[in-house]
Amino acid sequence: MEHVDPDLLSLMALGEPVGTATEAGHVAGCVTCSETLRGFQHAVRIATLDLSGIELEEPGSQNWTAIHDALGLPSALAADPLASGPLSLRTDHPATPLVTPHIRPDGDEAPLKNGNQTAAAKTPEEAGPGTRRARPWTWIAVAAAGMVLGSAAGWTAAGVLAPTGAPAPSSTQTASSDVVLAQTSLTALSTHTGSGEAQVKQLPDGTRQLMIRLANDHVDGFRGVWVGSTDLTRMVSLGVLDNESGVFALPDGIDLAQYPVVDISDQPYNGDPAHSDDSIARGTLNPEK
Repeated sequence: MEHVDPDLLSLMALGEPVGTATEAGHVAGCVTCSETLRGFQHAVRIATLDLSGIELEEPGSQNWTAIHDALGLPSALAADPLASGPLSLRTDHPATPLVTPHIRPDGDEAPLKNGNQTAAAKTPEEAGPGTRRARPWTWIAVAAAGMVLGSAAGWTAAGVLAPTGAPAPSSTQTASSDVVLAQTSLTALSTHTGSGEAQVKQLPDGTRQLMIRLANDHVDGFRGVWVGSTDLTRMVSLGVLDNESGVFALPDGIDLAQYPVVDISDQPYNGDPAHSDDSIARGTLNPEK
């Protein structure tokens, strides 16, 4: 079957009772779909994390120095705004709006003329001496400080997800606990063009899996996955490769020394479970040392 729709995987990550048994089985055996689901679940954990009561880590002064230099701020703003306590976004005087509309006694705004305010409306430049103009450097400093606080929040999230100080394990790091037993390249045979690779992994629980990656190739039937003896007189079917990749359980009784050949065949829809003798690609597993 095709890969499970990402929208459905996102609902699964939220714990919704969605999907059929076939789709759930596909996700369990498909590397691509299971990795996508784990990524969604990781995002859900972060999004639902309760940060109340968590103290933000205060960034060092070197961060403000880097921001100061990058923005080209004046020397008057060289001091770290967080050094003397939390930053307040309040200013001594309210900023003057860009346009001050004229309000008539009845409370209605003066009408617009040719898209502009009437002469009664004053811009900051026209305002009287009692009006203070906004100080642009103040807002630049506030914006830069926001960047610092954003960085601190990011550092805190990383610390919460990995309380021991080590980065939170990614899906790749989790998979590293698997042991690669053998692998091989899959070479196209006959008139076929599909090529790829095969790898046998032993999971922490002791079970083994055969992971197949094979480029799509035109076939008349379906693609069967086999392991066989060196002379191909003994073949064991492991399942059907629906997409460009698939994961297949290796039975405990299969000795890779006796069945080192990985074979992908073009199987006709004739109800015959035997190998069709039309191999798409093949390779011999090389044990890892």
